[in-house]
Amino acid sequence: MKGRFFWIALGLIGVSWIVNSMYAYSKQLDEPIFLDHYIDVVYQEHLYTTFYYLTNKNDTSVINSMNAGDVMAYPAEQSYGWNGLDQIDNRQTFNHYVLRSVTVEFYNPYGDVLDDSFTEMDVVFSDGRVVTAPIGHIMMQPPTMGGSPLEQTMSSGSNDNSSQAWYRALDPLTIEAVNSSFHDDLQKDFSVKINTQHNPLESRVTDMEFQDTMNREWNDIPGLDIANVSFPIHLKEGDTFSVHSKLPTNLPKVLDVNIYISGKTESGKTFSTTAGVTTQPYLEKQDVDDIIKAKTKGAANE
Repeated sequence: MKGRFFWIALGLIGVSWIVNSMYAYSKQLDEPIFLDHYIDVVYQEHLYTTFYYLTNKNDTSVINSMNAGDVMAYPAEQSYGWNGLDQIDNRQTFNHYVLRSVTVEFYNPYGDVLDDSFTEMDVVFSDGRVVTAPIGHIMMQPPTMGGSPLEQTMSSGSNDNSSQAWYRALDPLTIEAVNSSFHDDLQKDFSVKINTQHNPLESRVTDMEFQDTMNREWNDIPGLDIANVSFPIHLKEGDTFSVHSKLPTNLPKVLDVNIYISGKTESGKTFSTTAGVTTQPYLEKQDVDDIIKAKTKGAANE
């Protein structure tokens, strides 16, 4: 009798192992899934960007290269002679998946300044897979020459995905627009306020005034939502101008967004100055399920 119970128990264990194995296998991703990145960068000789993607927990492959047309990118670690598992950077671990990151350096094989925009990249992995991955929206801008008549006096960012920057007009000028490259993509997430004082200042904004603004809740920060601002805005020499931005906390996206302040001086010279905000993702279990469902049109149930 005891022997019979033993074999029944052993059989149940075997069935359970098979069921669990089949369940785990059903949760495997066919290919890595990249988070949505909204990155707006000015081209420079050594341009680095970090990409984040979800992959299976047992995936030992690494990214060998990425490209979008003529725009090429290689893992920055290769510059230091690292390879194999040394390049794996798991940021978060879940039941079946990991959130992994890779920092790449962009370059153009033709030696031209990169000035491009793309929403997907071909990713080559060390195990031979080539994945065409939607990555959000990457914009590369050519560098601008010359200084700006808006001098940045202070800036900061905080852990709640808010940032602020203060400027002082070095010359009489007119601000004609304040906008970001991803306004249409992020308008539900990205809040921007601007504020100006039309009195010449003898000195820059004090540390106390700056700290006071940093400690306020978003609704208490002085200024107008960008949607309610009437342009142009005229500044006299010495006038201050501030830009405040905020994103939801724990946003499951990767952002490096520039806010462009553009206009012209009293003498007619055009200018463009940037403020911005950068975020890194931290995912909850529900975020993982939502991302996989949206990218694969199926259910994840992580």
